Amino acid sequence: MVRTLLFFTLTFFTIPSISFSQHIKKQFEHLRTEDGLSDATVNSILQDSKGFMWFGTFKGLNRYDGYEMKVYPYDMGSEKGPNDNMISCLLEDHQGLLWIGFLNNGMSVYNPKDETFKHIEGGWQENLMVPSFSVNCMMEDDEQQLWIGASGGISIISKDRKQYKKYYFEEGNPNTINGVSVHDMVEDKWNRIWLATDNRKLCVYDKNTKNFSEVEYTHLPLNSLDDNAKKNLFIYNDTLLYVGSNSGGLAEYNLLTGQYTTYVTGVPGKGPSSNNIKDILQVGNKLWLATDGAGLDVFDVNTKYFESHIHSKVDPLSLSTDVLWSMYKDKEENIWIGAYLEGVDKFDPRKNFFKQINHTPCDDNTLPNKPVLSLYYDKKGKLWAGTDWGGLHQQSDENENNFKHFDIDGKQIDGFAVDVVKTMTEDSLGNFLVGTYSEGLRVVDKKTGKYFHMKRDGNDDCLTTNNIWALYTDSKGITWVGTLGGGITQYDPVKKECVSLNLDYSNAGQIHVYHIFEDAQSNIWFSTDSGVVLFERSTGKWTFDLMNKLIETNHNFNYVKAVFEDKLRHIWLATAVGLVKYLPERKEFKVLTEKDGIPQLPLLNITSDQMGNLIIVSKKYISKMSLSGEDIVSFHIPNNSFNYNSLEKNNKGEILIGGTEGITIFNPQMLGENEVVPPVYITGFDIFNVPQIPTDSTSILKNSVLETETIELEYDQSVFNFNYCALNFTETDRNQYAYKLSGFDTKWNYVGDRRIATYTNLDPGKYTFKVIASNNHGVWNKEGASINVIIKTPFWQSTWFRLLMLSLILLALYFLQRVRIMNVKKQFALESIQAEREKIKIQNTTLEKELDTTKGELTNITISHLHKNQSLQQVKQKLEELAANLGSTEKRKIRTIVKEINKESDDHDYWDKFEHQFNKSHDNFLERFKVQYPDLSKRELRICAYLRMDLENQEIATLMNVSVRTLETSRYRIRKKIGLEKRKSLTKMITRF
Repeated sequence: MVRTLLFFTLTFFTIPSISFSQHIKKQFEHLRTEDGLSDATVNSILQDSKGFMWFGTFKGLNRYDGYEMKVYPYDMGSEKGPNDNMISCLLEDHQGLLWIGFLNNGMSVYNPKDETFKHIEGGWQENLMVPSFSVNCMMEDDEQQLWIGASGGISIISKDRKQYKKYYFEEGNPNTINGVSVHDMVEDKWNRIWLATDNRKLCVYDKNTKNFSEVEYTHLPLNSLDDNAKKNLFIYNDTLLYVGSNSGGLAEYNLLTGQYTTYVTGVPGKGPSSNNIKDILQVGNKLWLATDGAGLDVFDVNTKYFESHIHSKVDPLSLSTDVLWSMYKDKEENIWIGAYLEGVDKFDPRKNFFKQINHTPCDDNTLPNKPVLSLYYDKKGKLWAGTDWGGLHQQSDENENNFKHFDIDGKQIDGFAVDVVKTMTEDSLGNFLVGTYSEGLRVVDKKTGKYFHMKRDGNDDCLTTNNIWALYTDSKGITWVGTLGGGITQYDPVKKECVSLNLDYSNAGQIHVYHIFEDAQSNIWFSTDSGVVLFERSTGKWTFDLMNKLIETNHNFNYVKAVFEDKLRHIWLATAVGLVKYLPERKEFKVLTEKDGIPQLPLLNITSDQMGNLIIVSKKYISKMSLSGEDIVSFHIPNNSFNYNSLEKNNKGEILIGGTEGITIFNPQMLGENEVVPPVYITGFDIFNVPQIPTDSTSILKNSVLETETIELEYDQSVFNFNYCALNFTETDRNQYAYKLSGFDTKWNYVGDRRIATYTNLDPGKYTFKVIASNNHGVWNKEGASINVIIKTPFWQSTWFRLLMLSLILLALYFLQRVRIMNVKKQFALESIQAEREKIKIQNTTLEKELDTTKGELTNITISHLHKNQSLQQVKQKLEELAANLGSTEKRKIRTIVKEINKESDDHDYWDKFEHQFNKSHDNFLERFKVQYPDLSKRELRICAYLRMDLENQEIATLMNVSVRTLETSRYRIRKKIGLEKRKSLTKMITRF
């Protein structure tokens, strides 16, 4: 036992810390098919000019915005997707078009404006732009010409993409490519294009002379065709050309001198982990090498040292696999690695400020798989870690991941003790003190190595409880003991006993002590469950109510987990409400909460870096705050959950924090703010939750929403959403957003990390939707993105319709007025007409009377003349009968008398009177009839007048002193002259005239 304790003591106090070079593990985040990737094999990676990441897989094309994958699957012959699934390479040209090369089917060109794909067939035919079906690589040179390398040659396409020239391998022709297949291309600053073909030597095309040549780049024979296939090229700082191939390792060719060196596997650090190098990428002054089966190598160009990083089954932050096929560095310096069957790994340099010391399964030399509750650097610089039910551990000098383990008796063991170590310190004599949960206080005597175990067994023991939560030896050599439920005591290293303090706690919460801190004035601060307890050294005064006013405003101010003093002598308190700043000279408090940038509550630990900036710890966040502006920059730590009173700093300025997953170590000087302003885009537009896609015939969008400036909506398209995102790939879920619809919203809507805005039932009009966003460190893109929205007015609300309605109303009023006026006029006219009718009636009555009188007179005249003629005819007849028996003399006399009688019968005075009365009573019939039929004789007109009076033929013949036969002949002539048809009545015709 003594020997074991002596080893414990010697180990603790005599072995100096040894500095060792350490292999810094790189930590990777992973994107897999469960995250939306269409396939787990990623052959090509690209970031477009907007900032979106594109992944070419063996099952289609993927676009990533940090949140979601948008997949463009193979859609044969369609404009909606690429023309093949097997994507070999990607390139964005100067026009913003995305060129997609396929392993077996030529190329497709994606136009981001309307989200359509154009397909280009490959083949040997001269009329085909792509030299063969299988496209291996693409490049746009300084003249914006597009170079396409394929399994059958190369094509050089003009800047306007209208002309092209092909080159194929020809045996014996030096002025063409020196191999059948072209696998990679790069351009140097001397206007030369370097081509990696399946020939052992590199092919070089000089754009100045337009000639091809061959260049040796390695001393290796590389006789096999497979050795030379799929070479990849990279130019480092304009001077060094690096070549990786299937079996040729890494070749370095000096573009200035022509000298070359080849690095192959062998001695660790002197060559790559594998001679099969799939891709090369420059990161700082180093080259990252993606190998096919040996993980990632990092090659330091200056020191020529290779550092290997491989997949670990027990480390979720390691590479997903050792089979790596592609790499890409984005604008934020993130490195994206495409893997075979494992998706994409992302290396974020901002997240790799933090490294982990934790348990390695099946390795008892590492920390146990238990939460780290306490950390302590002893005076020799040795790191001790106390764990929850895992015991006490001391870090190894040789390897920071290895630890020695001790049981509850201080004996080194091979496994892990079932023990809860809450706190550690050294007393003024150099003895090592360990505070535990439920097992009291343990002390290792520095001089003797003797192990003391102090535990409360009865009411008279100096320990108030066996739950020792905080230990601290102050500048005066006093060791303070904070307990859970037993308040504050002191430890006397000489007597090796606790000294009880008769303190008047203000409430029961102050007997739960979590942390002890000494300020520059040697005052001691105790963090408790009821605010802080302060011991003022100069006066010996205890203060228990310092935070009472704060606690009255919010009871969560009770819970204080840590106290710290900055270089300006301000006191800072870590509470459940926020970060509390206390100015002792003014006795004033200031509280910083989540609104001020605190990422998470409650706060657990506070310390400072070498520059005086505060380092603030919560469960999942480490924050850095400048004292000048109190600006807070926070870093999310997803792979640990921190504990209070578990923080230490080493002599290198690094800070160590214990948590549920081990120890997190970081250099606070490296914690820089992410100052990259994230581009912001409106990525989607939905109507009634139906996405509007330009390739959809029913969509209102004719172009991509990314390229749309104005959206016009019908009045009944009343529910629509905008989707938006900020392209920041570091802690993407911490991006913050605000949006406003100008014309509707009066102020910005700050919506945290929500990425959708919904509007319903807006009035017709013109609006502008605007969205701004910040990155994970609150750097805002205040210009953001915007899109105009026009909601069309329904026709019944439109200006033209209202004008039309107004016009119609005015017109209706006008017509109503006109109708009213017309009605009045009509009424007046009717009354006038009625009066006129009455007048006419009277006149007609008068006329009728006159007419009747005239007709009566006419009838009288006619009858009188008829009777007269009848009498005369009778006389004439008797005379003619008498003359028949007389002689000639008497006959002559009688004829003379008959002539006189005939003259009397043709009385002209009678006709004049008749004509006058007839025209008067028959509306000037004779005048009108004569005008109509001018060929009628006066005698014939007279017959017509008698016919109009409806006289019989006999009566007319008598009146005219002619025979009936003569009259009938005259009527026949009249019919002929007026053109009356035979079957029509002459009398009716004359009566109706």
